[in-house]
Amino acid sequence: MQKRTLSNGIEMPAIMLGTSICDRQCFSIFGSRVSDKTLFKQMTDGLVYAVKNGITGIDTGRDYKNEPLLGKIFNDLLKSKTVKREDLFITTKVGNGQQRLSDMEKEIDISLKNMNLDYVDLWMLHWPLSDYYIENWKQLCKIYKSGKVKAIGMANVRERHLLELEQADVEFMPHVVQVEYHPFRTISKFREMCKERNIQVEAYTANCAMLPFVRENPVLQQLAQKYGRSITQIIMKWHAQQGVIPIFSSNNPAHIKENIDIFDFSLSEEDMQSIFALNIDYKYHPESVNCPGY
Repeated sequence: MQKRTLSNGIEMPAIMLGTSICDRQCFSIFGSRVSDKTLFKQMTDGLVYAVKNGITGIDTGRDYKNEPLLGKIFNDLLKSKTVKREDLFITTKVGNGQQRLSDMEKEIDISLKNMNLDYVDLWMLHWPLSDYYIENWKQLCKIYKSGKVKAIGMANVRERHLLELEQADVEFMPHVVQVEYHPFRTISKFREMCKERNIQVEAYTANCAMLPFVRENPVLQQLAQKYGRSITQIIMKWHAQQGVIPIFSSNNPAHIKENIDIFDFSLSEEDMQSIFALNIDYKYHPESVNCPGY
């Protein structure tokens, strides 16, 4: 797996495996709750396959409610020597409920205990929660210096949030920002701002959930045919080729392989630009639903 070097010298995998689906998968198509045992097996099978096939970056968050299950999986992976701890890159996030308690030291300790870890590689504020995020960010900076986390970041930010951090004279700016980013939402001004500050951009909903208008888009269909790849692979390559780290979520071995099998071809500059031109500023996850006062 290729790596991206963050501003503090830490290396981060060029593709991350998301685990937010492991929250939604608690419910079957009939609406009944899946047992922890079943969910644990689904997650284990997916993660073991992913790790054995080169995926070492795992993204979660406290609000996904799966840190303890992931902790068991990490413990099994390390005990079986399937992977070394230093080869994993584990991200988790502080949710809004925890932010309101304003005790980030307590929250990192809870996450570390949940996941049976001595440190996390990237710790993020899940949202720039109004009236809380700046002071909580200052706490993250202190915890970063303690070594409990190797890098710090923030998800769901916009230009104004980065400017407010700068105006607050924080000790460290985010090493990584995680935002909704895909061919139909290319946020060029924000990406340029991050580039100027050497902040790594990470994309969630990286393929726009493969909604029908994505699957049926003629530009993407033509490129898939031209390169002999799936539309998913075209989009993932578009991310990787511009230096953005895409996150995808799946426990399905075929889908995992599809998402990471992108490093043996390149898109032409003309084709890269044709994908950028698809931008319609489409937002799959409205901020107002998840972060009051955003």
